[in-house]
Amino acid sequence: MATRVFLVRHGETEWNAQRRIQGHTDTALSARGVAQAECVAGRLADEPVAAVYSSDLRRAFQTAEAIASRHGLRVVPEVGLREVSFGEWEGKTEEDLGAAAYAQALQLWRADPLRNRPPGGESIPALLQRVGKVFDRVVAAHTGQTVVIVGHGGSMRAVLAHALGGGLETYAALRPHNASLSLIEVGDSGVVLQLYNDTCFLNE
Repeated sequence: MATRVFLVRHGETEWNAQRRIQGHTDTALSARGVAQAECVAGRLADEPVAAVYSSDLRRAFQTAEAIASRHGLRVVPEVGLREVSFGEWEGKTEEDLGAAAYAQALQLWRADPLRNRPPGGESIPALLQRVGKVFDRVVAAHTGQTVVIVGHGGSMRAVLAHALGGGLETYAALRPHNASLSLIEVGDSGVVLQLYNDTCFLNE
């Protein structure tokens, strides 16, 4: 019997709406994000969810709590599911990064964001490694069950890239939306992506 892993990106925050870089900054859901989290929770309410794991950052944890409450579960916090750290760029918009102080780092990042990092930030290979460890541990602990993992745009891209064995190239091709739902099945025949970036259940 396959292990089913639902992947959820957190609901919208004010910084998402303002297009500010969040990274490890601990922002909360906006009113719209709370409503989105409830929509995801409703979509998963009839699934046989055995456990809910989440990044410990508030925007993800709030989303996870909405899901877990429908199943009488407590969210398991995982620091390893945090968004990639953007270091000195957190709280800034892309327009802010056009300032001379960030010009060189921004040029390198834009030229190859998978192999360069923001000042004081984290590399994408490091993100893939830490998130991959969490995913492997969760799958091993829940053989044949259905679980939910809630994280961020970057960490959910990393889970998918790791699970599908595509590494950096797969990571670069993915763009999960706020409150989107994806589904990976892990079984004897390998890993199958059954659903990706579904938002049709959102009341928007």
